[in-house]
Amino acid sequence: MDIQFEIGDPLRPRGHALLYYRVDTEPDHVYGTYIVTLPITADLTKYVPPFLAAHLGSSDSGPLANFAAFAMPPMSELVEGGHDRLVRLANLRNDDLVYGGNMFSYDLARMMESVAGAVQEYADAWNEAANTAGAGAVAAPADDVAIPLAGSADAPAAGTTGDEDTAGLGVNEVLWSFMSEGDRLAEMGRLLGRLRFAQEGNDNTAITDITAEMTALGRHLPDEYSISALVAAASETSAASVQLAQLYLDRCYRLSSGDAEQVRRIEEAIRNLERRG
Repeated sequence: MDIQFEIGDPLRPRGHALLYYRVDTEPDHVYGTYIVTLPITADLTKYVPPFLAAHLGSSDSGPLANFAAFAMPPMSELVEGGHDRLVRLANLRNDDLVYGGNMFSYDLARMMESVAGAVQEYADAWNEAANTAGAGAVAAPADDVAIPLAGSADAPAAGTTGDEDTAGLGVNEVLWSFMSEGDRLAEMGRLLGRLRFAQEGNDNTAITDITAEMTALGRHLPDEYSISALVAAASETSAASVQLAQLYLDRCYRLSSGDAEQVRRIEEAIRNLERRG
């Protein structure tokens, strides 16, 4: 197969790329995944139990040996927002955007095989560029990077470059962008549970990290969901704050399902609780 670079230079791959496919029977949809090449090759057989390592290969063979590139998710998933969404993400994150080709139908086994082949092809291009001209050859071209307009949802906050979030939460940001709204809310609920556990254990580092994750995930949800208020309530440990955070999360679910009556009742409960607080 021959992958096609739509954003980025095939002679100077960045080392990380959004890969997508089209399906002939679904002309309005695109399916995507994210490729990462590791700057340091790893032998992952060292990190599994010995009885498994024997089946997974030695330091120079096997599926986990010389591990240098991967796709996450391991097969392409439906991308909400289609091709335009991928272009915007690639420009925002300074990723390559790579087209893997068309398929007649969405065949699970064939798609996984195609993604694996694309990962290998992209990794080979990266290695060839790095080995030929050194690190300077793989610097990202600047002319195809879009700068978000001030005040847009994707513009960095005042006083920041935007690099801080993408450096620490880059992989999660990509995964969240592929999720449905329901899955994002489920992830928010999971993070809220993790935060409560960290607070009970007085784990300040985990509390800071999880709160940052919740805030970043909130950028992938509509403004009307009031995620900032949810995070503010979740940051407190009083019984009222715990209840308030749960009410805000329940409100998100009701908004997502279009249950206006329940949203109204929850908002009334929130107001009552905030007045008592």
